[in-house]
Amino acid sequence: MAALLWMRDDTTGDPAHVIRFVLRCASAFGLTGRWGLQYANTCSKPRLDGFGGGAHVVDLATGETIAWTYTDGWLAEVLAGDDPDARPRPAPG
Repeated sequence: MAALLWMRDDTTGDPAHVIRFVLRCASAFGLTGRWGLQYANTCSKPRLDGFGGGAHVVDLATGETIAWTYTDGWLAEVLAGDDPDARPRPAPG
């Protein structure tokens, strides 16, 4: 398995920060191929709708998003009849 990177952010927890960091490293070191991350949003106290997380895959050579998913709000979207797979993909960073 490839090397693992673990990062923690108690302030914003924005996975876009990690993606930007990795894309900068890929550019500096000439890395190519697919790279991905999984993340979880946590809370120190129980709260409704307190869980969230997702995954993001990018092409290191181009910086393009290949695929992504985000679980926060997914259940509510599907129950409301929305298709979460039809949402636009955000640009990394």
